[in-house]
Amino acid sequence: MFDDPISSYELLEAAREYARAVALAKDTAAASREADIKLAKADIAAVIAINNEWEANLNKEQGPSRREMGFGATVNTPDDPDHLAAVARAAEFAKLNYQQLRAVAMSADLAATSASQAAEAAERHLLDIARTPTTDQPAEVPTTDQIEATV
Repeated sequence: MFDDPISSYELLEAAREYARAVALAKDTAAASREADIKLAKADIAAVIAINNEWEANLNKEQGPSRREMGFGATVNTPDDPDHLAAVARAAEFAKLNYQQLRAVAMSADLAATSASQAAEAAERHLLDIARTPTTDQPAEVPTTDQIEATV
């Protein structure tokens, strides 16, 4: 079928193009998964930092030290303004890191989608070439129905 060197070359080139596209699609899909994992970890860190800030603010609003359940010991609440500022700053950095990683994950997802589409297009091209009959092929062999009709 592919005795024609031009057709063979075209088929080989299409196969190489397909192999490159599939490899790129695999690589970008792996990068996208890795970015999604980093994003999930940043999301968790941001939630923890926000919760710490929330807790520090609630403890600050609690007012002066109080006594729990009649015990003589006071409850330790960090009302140090520097502590509250540090907790708030940590929460802001966690939010910023999350948004930065979110942008990376979105970009990686887009690249993976584009690479997958390119691999699909390369596959279609390869299959089209493989299906295209060469001009030096022998004439089609008649089927039994065609032979009976001519008799």
